[in-house]
Amino acid sequence: MKLAIGENIRNFRKKNDLTQEALADRLGVTYQSISRWENGTTYPDLELIPAIAEVLAVTVDELLGMPQIEKEKRAIAAFDELRRECIKTDYDADKIVDLLRDVRRNYLDSDSAWRPWCEGNDLAFRDPKILPEVRLLAEAYLERNPMFTHTIKTMANVEDEEHLEDFLKKYSTAFDCSERALMYERYLRRYDSERFEPERRYQLYHAFYKLLCPRYLLKLDESDCNNEDANDFMESILCIIRSAATDDRPDIWVVDRIELALKAAMKFTSCGKLDEALARIASAVKLLEETMKITEKVTLPTSCRFLDGMEWTAAEHWHRENNDPDALEERMIFITTKMNGIMTGSCLNPSEQLSALQRKEFDPLRDHPEFVKLCERVKALIVTKQDL
Repeated sequence: MKLAIGENIRNFRKKNDLTQEALADRLGVTYQSISRWENGTTYPDLELIPAIAEVLAVTVDELLGMPQIEKEKRAIAAFDELRRECIKTDYDADKIVDLLRDVRRNYLDSDSAWRPWCEGNDLAFRDPKILPEVRLLAEAYLERNPMFTHTIKTMANVEDEEHLEDFLKKYSTAFDCSERALMYERYLRRYDSERFEPERRYQLYHAFYKLLCPRYLLKLDESDCNNEDANDFMESILCIIRSAATDDRPDIWVVDRIELALKAAMKFTSCGKLDEALARIASAVKLLEETMKITEKVTLPTSCRFLDGMEWTAAEHWHRENNDPDALEERMIFITTKMNGIMTGSCLNPSEQLSALQRKEFDPLRDHPEFVKLCERVKALIVTKQDL
């Protein structure tokens, strides 16, 4: 939850018809300090808080945004309760409708207002009793956050056939005339290299992303043989993409590297090549261990000279399995970048890698001493807040 003191100082200063310079004079600080506070670059010293509140004729609680903080707590409780109900197999449709209505009326400006669209509530939202309220929430949210991708994708999935065409006409654009595509062409044609470069990297990264996603390569009912061919293709593409890699340390492709290594291990296991399978699993586990050593935010290499200039970071993050508000928070590494205002990221979660190793495809290795050790190494990386 972000601290809103800078925004509050700006709002109360304007209500009192004070310039930044005038407020700075009253407090005995520079106007640059006021500017930094209001922009959220820095916070005022603690001992200045009462003086600022006095000059602005508000209470310290109002200055610190305590009413907003309390409202945010209520919002989080509402979003938790919505998610808690949506994941039930026997959910109460009337209760979900009431919760959605409460969110729409009271919490659209919450820092957590994105949650209904990102937590996998599609099954419940598709319910004909619930969908009309979901539709109203989506319209209200998109008024405040036009073209929010997750809301649009959710509605494209849950909307009924009767309303789908109208929704798509209102909120979608043709692929070649999307805002991103238009800006790319604009900067290219104007030879605006400064603004073209981040767009180029954005477009290229997503082209790579699609090449490394089997759902773009395969039909839903593809044979196992074709799946293996797709995995081989993706490994070859990843090797080309990472041609600038100088070592095997974690980079922005770490999730893909681990996933493809485990898929290759499955293939070797099915062919009876157990030593090769164990070698691929060992490489994946070593990379997972190296990545999980990250605690403070670090910058990851792109390992691709065509993407040089993109800044990806990795940092420790805590997340509940299945977005269940009542589940234990598990430690993971969140890998993310912000490209021209759009956040892109992925999570590396040891429990997911352990689940992959427990699949039936690895049954021929189940009792192999080396495989058992590798599984134990992955299990040792799973940390919940209960363990601390």
